[in-house]
Amino acid sequence: MGTGWRAPAALVITIVIWAAFLVVTRAAMTGALGALEVGLIRFGVGAVLFMPILLRTGLMPKGARPLDVLLIPLFGGILFILLLAAGLRIAPVADSGVFTPSMLPLYVAILSFILLGERFTPLRMLGFALIVLGALSVGMWEALISGAPGVWRGHLSFTAASFSWAIYTVIYRRSGLSAAVGGALMCGWSALGLVGLALIYGVDFTGIPWPALGIQVLFQGILSGFVATFTFFYAVTHIGASRTAAFAALVPVLAALGGWMFLGETIGPIKGLGIVIVATGVALASGAFPLRKRVA
Repeated sequence: MGTGWRAPAALVITIVIWAAFLVVTRAAMTGALGALEVGLIRFGVGAVLFMPILLRTGLMPKGARPLDVLLIPLFGGILFILLLAAGLRIAPVADSGVFTPSMLPLYVAILSFILLGERFTPLRMLGFALIVLGALSVGMWEALISGAPGVWRGHLSFTAASFSWAIYTVIYRRSGLSAAVGGALMCGWSALGLVGLALIYGVDFTGIPWPALGIQVLFQGILSGFVATFTFFYAVTHIGASRTAAFAALVPVLAALGGWMFLGETIGPIKGLGIVIVATGVALASGAFPLRKRVA
């Protein structure tokens, strides 16, 4: 589509950042930050870095549909963070890294079919099925059978966060906004909404050590909030919502490999087979092996 290597590179950067964040979070997990604190770091830092664009376009750019401008940060920022944080209060962070990105391709495919009129070949539908099956092997099954009583409620929150993520992905795709403007609006409006909630419920950053806070600012704010927001939107714009979302299933795969390389976590036969199944599913769901030549 005229973007050459840029769209695939943006996609790779997005997936690597998301996976690296999960590994770093597992390595330096802290329970001192609540949902509002995490959201303010992620989108507050992102809003500051996107400020040159916000100053140029404003919070309601000319020609943009007001409903799209409001729904993107609502589902992609505020609701996503609150649902994810609600799940993390009940279930481990490793489970969030499995349930949330693994279900995204399926949800985006369903919404793309309903809202964008996208149709899928049997091979791509097989890919989506393999992604879910492989995700079960990589971590879902282990999380389901070995979790503490009531942990399933956290898993439901993670899947709800994934659905919220899917909604804003498809709305962004339909909006026609550029990646830079879309990212700036999501961070700007999300930060304003979270500041409003913080004024009502209060926030507390005093319980987290400075080194841990610095890690959160780097990975949650600069990399996830700013860089990955832009690269994800760029990939969705030039590759498509369902194809980009298919690659999100690689996040728990890369996180598992990163945990094995850097944290000494084991990868058993079932998890190893799941990694292969997910990779195969992503290849099929992304349309890398079409049954016939795609016609424009």
